[in-house]
Parts: sequence; C-alpha cells; structure tokens
Amino acid sequence: MVAALRYLVGACGRARGSFAGGSPGACGFASGRPRPLCGGSRSACTSSFDIVIVGGGIVGLASARALILRHPSLSIGVLEKEKDLAVHQTGHNSGVIHSGIYYKPESLKAKLCVQGAALLYEYCQQKGISYKQCGKLIVAVEQEEIPRLQALYEKGLQNGVQGLRLIQQEDIKKKEPYCRGLMAIDCPHTGIVDYRQVALSFAQDFQEAGGSVLTNFEVKDIEMAKESPSRSIDAE
Repeated sequence: MVAALRYLVGACGRARGSFAGGSPGACGFASGRPRPLCGGSRSACTSSFDIVIVGGGIVGLASARALILRHPSLSIGVLEKEKDLAVHQTGHNSGVIHSGIYYKPESLKAKLCVQGAALLYEYCQQKGISYKQCGKLIVAVEQEEIPRLQALYEKGLQNGVQGLRLIQQEDIKKKEPYCRGLMAIDCPHTGIVDYRQVALSFAQDFQEAGGSVLTNFEVKDIEMAKESPSRSIDAE
C-alpha cells in the first residue's frame, strides 16, 4: 500500500510543517465551477490521502485522473498553491495539438504524441470542449531544404501520423495564399485547443470519481516517513 501522506489539522488548515495552505479559503472554488474543490464522493477536507499530487496543472490533473480511474479504492488528493487551477504554463502556451511528425520513429515520444493527439480529439468531442483541427504546412523555401523535408515526411509516415502528403507550390498557394515555398508537408491532424479548459475538465472527472482538489494550499516541505505495511493488491 502506498504510504499515506498525512497532515494533521485538516486540508483547510496548516499542516504539521509539511503543507502550508493556510487560509480559511483554502478549500475554495475553481473559476466557473459550481461546487467546492475539496469535494468528491469521499468526505471533503480529509485528513490523510494514500497519494498526493503536488501541482494542479494539466500534468498533475491528468495524472490524478488516470490514477483514480485505475485505482478507485485509493484516496487521492491534488494540492495547488494558487487559488485557481492551471494558471501557469498550462494556461499560457500556444495550445497546439501536435501530430507527432518530428520525433524519432519507435520512440516513446512519437508513440505518445500520435496516440495522445487522437485521444485528445476524442476527449474534447465527448466533453464538448472547443478545438480546431486546423492542420499546418511545413514548408521548404530553399532547394537545399527539400531533402530534409522529404526525410521529415518519411519520419511522419513511420510514426503513424495520419493524412500526411507532400504538396507543390500550386497547392501551397491554394491552402495558404500568403505562403511561398517550393514544397511542403500538409499535416492535417495538427490542431489547437485551450489546454486550461482541458485541465479543468480533467479536474472535474477526478472529483466526480472521488478525488479531492485543494487550492490555496502550498507545499513548503516534505518529510520522509516509514513505509506503511502492505494491505492490498495495489502494493504488488
């Protein structure tokens, strides 16, 4: 069993020197959310968790969501020092849904990017999250760039990126009238999305599955503790 991470005064207070959250509003509301963040099907503001994830950005929330869906018997909490979730890098980027064309074939990056893009489009459709599958052109503007462009095209095919095609000058102008180039890769599965909206949807999924999200709750220190004795199959 995963060693429980404990804090003694409760999730809405100051913890034993390990977590500093400290204000009465620590169990607040996420922007646009109709219900408390430290909720879920378990009791709100529990005094211990089996697993705690520090950071309420998209990586932390996606990890928390995956964990609780795979291990519903565990109590899991997400701690976020800001008053709202996903307000740093998650909400301040170009929002690109990458196709996976650039990564080394057979690498984990290539596999995860291609599969992840397909799963993200599917998730957005299921949850009604706006996105645009706008595609992109990767353009060779000089003759010496064409061999590298063709090699990149082959790499994309090896990675399983769907819909790739090499196009010439005429087709480049048809797709992007203000773009000039000798040859281009048309990559239709590239898109854009508001990743903060995706992250907030992950948080809602996590809470509905029984997880707890604590905002205004900054982790100041982490102490090592003795491992709990094995009590379940999750320890194997």
